[in-house]
Amino acid sequence: MSGTAFCQGTRTGIPPFKIRLVDGTGFTYQQIEKNRPLLLIYFSPTCDHCKEFVAALLQNRNRWKDKQVVLISYEHIREVKAFADSYHLSAYPNIKIGSEGYTFVVQQYYQIQRFPFVALFSRQGKLIKIISDKLAPEAMVHQI
Repeated sequence: MSGTAFCQGTRTGIPPFKIRLVDGTGFTYQQIEKNRPLLLIYFSPTCDHCKEFVAALLQNRNRWKDKQVVLISYEHIREVKAFADSYHLSAYPNIKIGSEGYTFVVQQYYQIQRFPFVALFSRQGKLIKIISDKLAPEAMVHQI
């Protein structure tokens, strides 16, 4: 079974998000570095599969060290910060983590229904693949 899934009508660009980072600053899709691949992860801090995925991601840093990683949740920034702190995500300069609040821009853009939602984009900002959340967390990481 392939770990790549595209739904009919899947949008292929980066969603026009605006998030509040855990350090209190704002960050938008326009601030994503040009000419660098992007790993976009939509998650919930209370989702066990999300926790397992992030743990597996951190154990396999060589798979994403050359990419920008943006983790976005809709949950309150306090919960997102607790999640970030528990995994020491601030130690990784290429990781941004924050909340889009109840705007649901990213969720609606891709019609996300399950977590984690993991999408990989090219240096040009084009969607390469969406990694199936039905895979085990370690298998998801190996799709990156």
